[in-house]
This record gives sequence, structure tokens and C-alpha cells, in this order.
Amino acid sequence: MSPHDMMVPTSKPHAPPAVLPAFVVLLLSVVLSACVGPSWSVPDYEEKVANTAEAARSAVETARLIVEAADAGKAPGPYTARALSDAETALNSIATHIGAVQPPTTHATALRSRVTSLLTECRTALAELRIAARDRRFDELARLAEPLPRLAARLELLEGLRPT
Repeated sequence: MSPHDMMVPTSKPHAPPAVLPAFVVLLLSVVLSACVGPSWSVPDYEEKVANTAEAARSAVETARLIVEAADAGKAPGPYTARALSDAETALNSIATHIGAVQPPTTHATALRSRVTSLLTECRTALAELRIAARDRRFDELARLAEPLPRLAARLELLEGLRPT
């Protein structure tokens, strides 16, 4: 075998773009509105939950739009799989951040249980979509996405905790 046969190519093939414009909005929403830290009062904690719900709803709606585009033949398989993975990653980050906030009261602890339970449902739904897309089971995506509008509506209700 010659040394030339052992050479490893140094350039990678170009991959399709992996970020939807909606995902960029999602990422900015996470960075700007789902900031978490110590929570010293119920109104402060409710604000954090509302911001978390808004960011999570963005991830869920992004996944729903990706599935719609794929179902309409407007999103290639690799792009769909990557975009769904990105939405799931964003949602996981959102859930981790709110889970790290110490609720200040018993009332806030009950709210924490409510929001973390809902986020777990959302994470499961997005994980199932990602797995199906990575397995190239694109024909199953629409069925797997059926819970997303209901989950988004429940997240939107939590957004209502934000003081007006």
C-alpha cells in the first residue's frame, strides 16, 4: 500500500443548512427571556415559569412547523432530522434551566411540578420526532406530531403567569 492510499481527505462535503429561521428566533428567545437564577418571591418565580413556557412553546412550534414542511415535501430528510434535533436540544436546555431554580414557597413548588411535568411531555414528543426522523421514518412524523398543538396550548396558559 502506498502512502497516497493512506491519506485521509481533509475537506468535508457541504452539509445542508441545519438552522431554520424559526430556530434562530427560538435561540434568541431562550437567551433573552428564559434567564434563570435565584427566585426570591412567587411573582419572580411565576415570571421565570412564564418565560420558560414561552421559550418551550417556541421549540414545540418550531418542531411542528418542521414536520409540516417535511410532510409537504418542502424539507429534505437530513434537514428535517437536524432541525428536529436542534429543537429538542433547545427544549432540553430550557427544561434544565427552570429545573435548577429553587422555588421560594410551597405554592411555587407545586407550580414547579406542573411546569416540569409539562416540559417532560414536550421533551418526550420532540425526542420521538427526532428518533423517527433520524431513522428515516418520515411517514410517521405527522402522527407523532399530533400532541404538539395541545402541548403548545398548555405552555401558552403558563405564559399567562407573567404580570401584566
